[in-house]
Amino acid sequence: MKRIQTIVCLVVTLFAARAVAQDIEGEKLTLTLPQAVDRALENYPAIAIQQDAVKRAQGLKTTAGIFPNPTLTYYREDLSFNDTDVGEWILSGGLPLHFLWTRWSKVAAAGQQVEAERFFLADVRRQITFEVQKAYVETYFAEKNLQAWQKATAVFDRAAEAGRARFADGDLSGYDQQRIALEQLRYQKVAAEARVTLNNSRRQLAFLVNPEQDDVLVHTTDDFQTPTPELTEQNLLDSALENRPDLQAASATLRSKRAYLTANKWQALPEVSAVAGYKKQVDDFKGSVFQVNVSIPIFDRNQGQIKTARAELDQQILETGLLERKIAMEVKQAFETVRLYRRQVEQFLQMESESPDEFLETALFAYREGEMSLLELLDGVRAYSESFQTRNDLRRQYLLSIFALENATATRLLDF
Repeated sequence: MKRIQTIVCLVVTLFAARAVAQDIEGEKLTLTLPQAVDRALENYPAIAIQQDAVKRAQGLKTTAGIFPNPTLTYYREDLSFNDTDVGEWILSGGLPLHFLWTRWSKVAAAGQQVEAERFFLADVRRQITFEVQKAYVETYFAEKNLQAWQKATAVFDRAAEAGRARFADGDLSGYDQQRIALEQLRYQKVAAEARVTLNNSRRQLAFLVNPEQDDVLVHTTDDFQTPTPELTEQNLLDSALENRPDLQAASATLRSKRAYLTANKWQALPEVSAVAGYKKQVDDFKGSVFQVNVSIPIFDRNQGQIKTARAELDQQILETGLLERKIAMEVKQAFETVRLYRRQVEQFLQMESESPDEFLETALFAYREGEMSLLELLDGVRAYSESFQTRNDLRRQYLLSIFALENATATRLLDF
């Protein structure tokens, strides 16, 4: 038994040392959840990347709306034969005319693409907000769980001290004393694992808040709002279909594809250009000249581009419809999850009549005084650990379900 105890002690000690070594070192910063979200929206590179995508789309729109440059041509002939000079010169300017029936649809397509990129930017903000909310909640409850496991471990530290005194007085067997030591090591192992979980959550939160300063320790606060408005699935779905930026981006892309198809159909018409100028010959004949060039679309009627544009439009129609159905599923799932966890949280709070910390102190005092057996102490600490795990996990899941519902509807529940 002593050999097993020594091995377990060595393993737990190494595990705890590794967990402590992984603990985050750096500047400490306390942020509320809204402050963490604001900093992430200000610093996270994904937003700057999408802003550049908006600028690129704006550049393409500018290009689509530019009028074609005119062409200036100078032509001259100087000929001679048997001392007879002939020749002429022509100065003319030309301008393509077919842009008159293709420009407007190209500008419309590019303009809708700019709108789509702006909606994608809003969607990036929505997703980052949800990721920060999730990381913030995970960090907060990871810290709460670590504190609770440390309290449970401290109970066994003091129980081991009391056990040695009772063993010296003959009130405790050697088996009970070794059992306390093993439970102490087990709870130390769980506390070390909780420390690793907290470190990972803090690292993720710090990276989201500012990837360039991810060594800053972000401390959380208990400032969560849990709105409980009267919600209906249909109201939530209507809000999602109206406010989801990814669906708005898909609709704008659909309009852009439709305008792009129209532009390609107009491009099937002949290309036309007009040239006007002035001509003067050596014999002093002079006057204006005019020329019209019309291409004959015998072979190339832009069939390939029209077919490609129509396929892209059909694809976008299917993707937009699929996204609408996906949003409806997300809203339904999030709504049902919120209702489920809300009922469980309310039931659990009604059942909790005594503070778990007070219950733990009472159990330890009773064991010290010999009024409680070792088995009863172990059962009490186990009941404490199950209590705080259930409480923290329910609250965590309830808050995450609220944020998931807000993310699915792209609307704060307080606004309903």
